[in-house]
Amino acid sequence: MIAIGYLVLALGALVAAASPIGATQKPPVKVVTTASGVYTSKQASRGEQTYLTVCVTCHPAGAYTTPVFRQKWNGAPLSELFGYISMAMPKQEPASLSLEEYADVVAYLLKINGAPTGKQELPADEKAMKKIRISMPQSK
Repeated sequence: MIAIGYLVLALGALVAAASPIGATQKPPVKVVTTASGVYTSKQASRGEQTYLTVCVTCHPAGAYTTPVFRQKWNGAPLSELFGYISMAMPKQEPASLSLEEYADVVAYLLKINGAPTGKQELPADEKAMKKIRISMPQSK
């Protein structure tokens, strides 16, 4: 019985050490998703023009609205899609567009997959996009 008492005291000491008195807890991090409107319609229009000029020769219309595309990227940080496109595309000249043009193309991809527009443009910054999760319906 005494051994159990020491065990309870030891566990209590561990808990107290792990959370010191007066320590403040961080508020929960708000998860931003593409469903909250992370790009503007003007940005998506620019992205569409870039897509039609640069991308459509290899990626025909409809290639980015398939269930496979949606399943692959749904729930991923937007930075992963942006990073992939900006480093690997266009195939003949990877990373040849400006970061703003790549962000515009990502905005266009969000638009054609039904993500709503917002009041601010999607930043051309992979670090900022890391805080945004892709949220799209599995079927359109």
